[in-house]
Amino acid sequence: MTNMNSLWMQNFNNMMMKNMDMFNSSITNLIIIMSIFLMIFIVYFIKNKNSMNFMNESNELELFWTIIPSLIILIISFPSMYLLYCYEENKFSFMDLKIFGNQWYWTYQYPSNFSMESYIKKSNFIRLLSTNNSLIIPSNKNIRLIISSNDVLHSWTIPSLMSKMDAIPGRLNMSFINCKKSILMKGQCSEICGINHSFMPISVFSLKN
Repeated sequence: MTNMNSLWMQNFNNMMMKNMDMFNSSITNLIIIMSIFLMIFIVYFIKNKNSMNFMNESNELELFWTIIPSLIILIISFPSMYLLYCYEENKFSFMDLKIFGNQWYWTYQYPSNFSMESYIKKSNFIRLLSTNNSLIIPSNKNIRLIISSNDVLHSWTIPSLMSKMDAIPGRLNMSFINCKKSILMKGQCSEICGINHSFMPISVFSLKN
């Protein structure tokens, strides 16, 4: 869930989500600073009409607003590529869990072949996010999720773990999650999968060993 200090994303529950939150905040601050600078720049030249000739004929100005944006894009690309690499990197998995999407509930299968179904449950505390069963995972462990669907397209999504993977019939998709603390996390199917799409909540409970 979110609080007043998290305006853009849910509270992060792993380092990857924390790094994404920092990257998002940095880019947002950069955009704000650049927008303010450009507004001051434009207002200055509008008020000083003698400067219009300089704007129209200046090679230095053209060089400036060609090189500076290129440098900014280059600077942004390094942390962005690093985050993409970390997210896509294959990791050793402590446990493999199978997740199947159904109309309109989830089926979870553990390595011991124990499986359970997770349906929406009526709750006065959290509307449309409570389930009768939660997926239970150990904290601070790399968990590999193998995700598929038994009928139509679904999408298994836990925002606070930066996890979003489509469940496609006849195909196995893979995703990794790692939660650093004991906490109950909520999510929902984020693919329009039918009339009861909004009634497919996801509940994950991370427990310390």
